[in-house]
Amino acid sequence: MRRAILICVALAAITLFAFWPVGQLGFILFDDHHYVTENPNVQAGITADSIGWAFTSTQASNWHPITWLSHMLDFQLFGLNPAGHHWVNLGFHIANTLLLFIVLRQLTQTVWRSALVAALFALHPMRVESVAWISERKDVLSVFFAMLTLWAWTQYAQKPEVRSQKADGQNLISDLRPPASGYYWLALGFFALGLMSKPMLVTLPVILLLLDFWPLGRISDFRFQISDLKRTFQDPAVRRLIWEKSPFAVLSLASCIVTVWAQNNGGAVVAIDCLPWYWRAADALMFYTAYLGKIFWPLNLAIFYPYLHIPVWEFVCMGLVPILLTVFCILRARQQRWLLAGWCWFVVMLLPVIGLVQVGMQSIADRYTYLPSIGLFIALAWGMAGLAIRSEHWRIGMVLAATVLIGGCLLDIRHQLHYWRDNVTLFSRAAEITRQDNSMSNFLLGNAYAEAGDMAAAARSFRTTLQVAPDFEQAHDQLGQVLVQEKKFAEGEAQFGEILALNPYSVSAHKHLGNALAREGKYTEAMAEYSNALMIKPDDAVINHALEIANLKAENDKKLPGLYTALKILPTAETHTELAVILALKEEYSDAVSHYIEALRIKPDAPDVLNNLAWLLATCPDAHIRNGDQAVKHAERACELTHYKMTPLVGTLAAAYAEAGRYDEAISAAKKACALAAAAGDQNLLKRNQELLILYRAHQPYRETTSP
Repeated sequence: MRRAILICVALAAITLFAFWPVGQLGFILFDDHHYVTENPNVQAGITADSIGWAFTSTQASNWHPITWLSHMLDFQLFGLNPAGHHWVNLGFHIANTLLLFIVLRQLTQTVWRSALVAALFALHPMRVESVAWISERKDVLSVFFAMLTLWAWTQYAQKPEVRSQKADGQNLISDLRPPASGYYWLALGFFALGLMSKPMLVTLPVILLLLDFWPLGRISDFRFQISDLKRTFQDPAVRRLIWEKSPFAVLSLASCIVTVWAQNNGGAVVAIDCLPWYWRAADALMFYTAYLGKIFWPLNLAIFYPYLHIPVWEFVCMGLVPILLTVFCILRARQQRWLLAGWCWFVVMLLPVIGLVQVGMQSIADRYTYLPSIGLFIALAWGMAGLAIRSEHWRIGMVLAATVLIGGCLLDIRHQLHYWRDNVTLFSRAAEITRQDNSMSNFLLGNAYAEAGDMAAAARSFRTTLQVAPDFEQAHDQLGQVLVQEKKFAEGEAQFGEILALNPYSVSAHKHLGNALAREGKYTEAMAEYSNALMIKPDDAVINHALEIANLKAENDKKLPGLYTALKILPTAETHTELAVILALKEEYSDAVSHYIEALRIKPDAPDVLNNLAWLLATCPDAHIRNGDQAVKHAERACELTHYKMTPLVGTLAAAYAEAGRYDEAISAAKKACALAAAAGDQNLLKRNQELLILYRAHQPYRETTSP
C-alpha cells in the first residue's frame, strides 16, 4: 500500500510538471466561445434557470448537461480568467490518471505494469488537446466518471459472492435476477453521469464484458472459432454476464438516440447520401491505422486534421492493418489474453468516433484517443513485462525502455504545449503540418489573425482558403467582414455578393452586406438588404435593430445641415446634445464628445447629457475616447441629480465603474439597476442589466458598437 501511495504521488507530480504551462494559456477561438466566452447561460453561473437550460439544451450539437454544469461552476469561480478553467481540466486529468492506476492495480493485482499504463496515459502527447483546450472539459470529465464506473464495477465483480456465482441454465429467472450489490448500482450511476458529460462512453458496456474475459476471468473458456460462437453465447454463464450489462446497454442506447437527435438538430452530421456507408467503413479501417501511427509516433499533431486524398495503394494498405492485427490478436488470445483485451479496448472505444457516423469536418482528432489509447498501453505494458521476465538483461532493457519512453513523452508534451500559447501559433501549426492547401486550417488561421487584429494577414489566409475551396461561404463571409473593417467597402461587398450567388437565402450575407453599405453611408441600400434578411428570418432581433439604426441614420443625415445652422444662430445645450447623439451614431466619436462637453458648459447639471457623455466615455469602441475616471465623474453626478432612482443612469454608472476597473462598485451598481428595473416591471431593461452584471462579475468592461 505504501508503494502504491508513493506511485500515485509520483504520477500526480510528473503530470503536474509536464502540463504546468497550461496555466498561462488563454481561450481558443475554436469552440471556446460556445462553451464559455460567449455563452450567457454558462456565464449566469449555477442557477435554477441555467440548470434547466443545461438539461434541455443541445447547443454545440451535443446533449451533455453535466459538462455544462461544470463550465457554469468554473465561470462562477474564475469568471473569464482562463487559468482557472485550465487548472480544472488538468485536475481532472490527474484524477483520471490516478484512478486508472488504482483500477488496473485492483483488476490485475500488478503494480508496475499498472503504473506504466497510467504514466503513458498521463504523459502521451496526444493528451495535450484534451487538457489544454477548455472546450474539451467534456473529454476529461467523462473519463473521470468512466474511471469511477470501472472502479465501482471492479469492487462489485471481485466480491466473493459475485465471483462464486454460477449459472445452472435451468432457472432463467434466477440466473437473470438484478444484482443486489450497491457497487453495481453505483457503477450504473457513475456511467449515467459519464454519458451526460460526453456520449462517447456508449461502448463502455462492451468494455465491462471485455473485462470479464481479461483480467477478471469470469469467462473461463471462450472459443474463438466462428463455428463455436453460437454455442458460446448460448452458454448460461455467458448469457448471465451479458444480461448483467443490460441496464448499462439501455443507458447507452438512450444516449445514442439523444446524441443523434442533438447532432442532427445542430447540423453536425454528414448525410449518408454525401458519404455512402461503404466509403465510411473503408475510411474507418484507414482511420484506425492513422490513430495507431499517431499514438506510436506522436509527431505533427494538430488541432484539426482534414480529409486528404491519398493513393489507392496506401488506402488499401492502411485498411488492411487493423484487420491483420485483429487476426493476430485472436490467434494469440489463448496464450496472451491481455493482447486481445487491449486491442479490443482500443477498437471498441473508438467506434463512436471512427467515422461510421460522420460528425463535423475533421477526419481524426487527438482528443478521440483519450480513453481508447488505454487499451494499447495495456498491451504494450504487459508485452514489455513478458519480455522482462526472460532474463536479467531483458529486465534492465525494459526498465530503460520504459524510462526513455516516459521521458520522451514528457518532453514532447512541453513541445506540443508551446503551440497552444496563442491562436495564431496554434492554427499556423495546423495549416503547416496538414498541408498548405488545407482549406479549413487556413480558414481557422484567418479567424485567429482577425481576432489578433492583423487584418492583412487574416485576409491573406481567407484568400488562400478560397483558392482551395471557392464555394466556402464562411470564408467569403469572414473575408468580406475583414475588408469592410479595413474600409475596402467595394471588395467586401463583392464577397457577400459571392455568397448570395451561391445561396440567395443566406441571412448572414444579407445582414453583413447591409452592415457594409451602412458603414459606407448608403443607408437606403442597407435597409433593403436588412429587409431581405428579415423576409427569410423575420424574428431576428439583431437585424431588426440594425434596420432601425440604418433608418435613424438616414433621417439624421437629413437633420445635420439644419442642426449646424441652428448652432450658428443660437447655440443651445439641446442642439449640441442632439448633434452629439447623431455624430456618435455615425462613429464620429471625438466630435460627439466635444458637443456633449459644450452642452454641459451651457447646462452643467443636465442628467441626460451627463449620462450620455458618461456612457460614451465608458463604452466607446475607440480606445482613444474611453476614459473611465471621467465617465465615473459624470455618471455619479447624473445619479446624484436623479437620487439614484433612474435605471438607465444607474446602469451607466455601473459601466463607468467597470471601465475604471472598479468592479466591486460596478457589480453593486448593476445589482441596483436590476432591482430598479424589476420594481418598474421593465423586463427588457432587467434582462439587459443582468447580462451586463455577468460581464462585470467576470471583471470585463462593456464595449458598445454604437452610442445609445
